This record gives sequence, structure tokens and C-alpha cells, in this order.
Amino acid sequence: MAAKKSAGGDPEASLEIVDSEVIEPTSTWQERTIERRLSSARARALARSSRFLATALELVEESGKADFTIQTLIDRSNLSLRAFYQHFAGKEELLLALYENVTSQFTENIRQEVAAADGPMEQLEAFCRGVLYRAESSESVGGRVMTIYNLSLEIERPADFAKVWEPHQKLLTKIITACAREGLVRTDLTPAQLTTLLNTTLTALAQIGVFHLGGKGSKLTEDELWAWCKQAISPPADQPKPKAAKKATSRTTSTRRVRKLTG
Repeated sequence: MAAKKSAGGDPEASLEIVDSEVIEPTSTWQERTIERRLSSARARALARSSRFLATALELVEESGKADFTIQTLIDRSNLSLRAFYQHFAGKEELLLALYENVTSQFTENIRQEVAAADGPMEQLEAFCRGVLYRAESSESVGGRVMTIYNLSLEIERPADFAKVWEPHQKLLTKIITACAREGLVRTDLTPAQLTTLLNTTLTALAQIGVFHLGGKGSKLTEDELWAWCKQAISPPADQPKPKAAKKATSRTTSTRRVRKLTG
């Protein structure tokens, strides 16, 4: 038997669960056959899970809430309840997957803007503005719901929260480390500490933007927020600048090349 039978007799589902103890490929053509079947099953599984996530995001955007039922999701997606539980343990796992997707795209968009900027401080500005701008305009992609979920996940499932935001945190750490090498940030705090403080500040500012907190006349522009963040991490006037690395003279460089060639 090449595959285990599913409870409902779904032929597509049966292809997704292969018994490795039964199928033992002995030739290249058998390996290709199994790989094609597995690849096809994986593609179908990804297509169905992506459809569930896209439908869930639609429901969140329409209502501004995440209170839809699984049955509503099933009806809108035109997929079966059985298919849903093949991909997700329940609604909570679906929401986590949706959150991971939104966060991953959020970080990737900022990464592209950072890559287009010249110089460490310009990259830091691109990063900060990217966060602030998206927080301000996130209503159209369920920003309030995602922000509330973000707070809930941080409190109730800190390990999952840290894993989701790890790429974002690493990107900011890399930028600040580059700024530190050029003496562009204060030295009384390490790059890791500056990353934590700046990331916490940006998160708080983003939440203020999403929930429109603050009294009348207290709204700050993106320019003002960036200026405040930059001032907070900039070195004081009396901080000594790092010594520039000595550049090798052409004579020294040529000598090293000769040594390398001659062993």
C-alpha cells in the first residue's frame, strides 16, 4: 500500500500521508515517482492553507475584528471543515499563522527599504520610518486586530512572540551595530541595549498610531518621531569619535600580494 487511507476516503488527503516503511525505492525512477507525489501533495496543502489565511484576513479587514467563526471561514473559502482541521488544530493556530504571515511581510518590506538606503544612519532612518509609516496606515490590513493579538501573544506565549519577531530584531541589531562602528550612536549603551530601547520605543509609538491615543493637538508627525528617536541614540557632543582604521599603502598592499603568491 503506497499511502494510508484517510477516514473520509479523500484521495487527495491520502496522498499526503506516505508510509515510508512500506515504500522503499530501489531505483531512480521510483524515487522520482515518490518525489512527484509528495511535491504535488505539498503544493495542494500549501494552496489550501494559503486560501484559509487569505479568507481569514478578508474577514478581519471587513469587520475590524477576529470574532469570525470557523464555519464562516469555511463558507467563505468554499473549502471543507475536514480540510481546515487537516491544516490547523483550531482557530488559535490559524490566527497565529495569519499573524506570522503579516509580520513576515512587514519585516521584508522594511528590509527592502533599508537595503535601498546609503549608509548606516540612513538605513536606521529607513527602518524607523518604515515601522512608523506602516503603523499609521495599518488600519486597512487589520492593524488594530493584529496589534491586539501582538500584545496578547507577547504576554501569553512569549516564546512564539520572540520567534516571530526574531528576523525584525536581528535586522535592527545589524543596523545599529554598523552605526556603532562609525561612531554614530552613543557608547554608554551596547548595540544590543540600544536595539532593545529603540525597538520598544518604536513599538509604543506604533501602538499610539494604531489606536489613535493621545489628546487633541498631541499628534506627532513621522518627521518629528524620527527626529526624537535619532536624538535619543545619538552620541553626546563630547563623546570621542572612534579612530579610523589605517589604510594600507599601495606599497604594503603590493608586498602582501607578492608574499601570498610566493607562499
